Amino acid sequence: MKKFLIFAGMSLALLQSPIYADALKNSLSNMLNEKETSSMVDLGSINLNGKPKPVQKTVKKRSANTVIATVNGHKIIKKDADAYLKKRTQGKVTNSDKIPPQQRQRLIQELALPILVMDAAKKDLSAEEKQAVYNRTWMKKEASKITITNEQALVVYNQLKQQSEENNNTAPIPAFESIKDRLKLQMIEKTMIGKLMENVEINVM
Repeated sequence: MKKFLIFAGMSLALLQSPIYADALKNSLSNMLNEKETSSMVDLGSINLNGKPKPVQKTVKKRSANTVIATVNGHKIIKKDADAYLKKRTQGKVTNSDKIPPQQRQRLIQELALPILVMDAAKKDLSAEEKQAVYNRTWMKKEASKITITNEQALVVYNQLKQQSEENNNTAPIPAFESIKDRLKLQMIEKTMIGKLMENVEINVM
């Protein structure tokens, strides 16, 4: 259990990626905001008429499925790097081939973090700990698909309140607003359990 808690904390820290994320973000922002300057003179762009030829930058044209890096044998595909870069720069940069080599290196390092976490988890976590991660991830995913409105929660609250009064329960009943969120979570959990138990065949020996 202690190992799992340490891993969960490490995963959260790595997913936030403050070191690499901030460095990449700042570097990309500078690249987008600064005007390109250069002290180099391209003599090949000067002709006898005194009219410089336009200098065109050559950008790699690699397909979306091109492997642009490997991390401990795991492949990083260009389309995944482009999609991540687009998200990180809020759509300002969408082609990882267009960023300078230093920024590209940082981008790959950031993309490598979840891969390294996955490899570490496979080695260090026990079967029970891995199962707990799967269960929690699945439950979180399924819970996000279920919406419980305040009106639905209020109906259940009134039912529980009525049952308590019919049973002559003298314990004070909390106000709806104070238990609304907890009640919604219980309703979501009940809905999930109901879906799981549908058409389940259980044989008790």
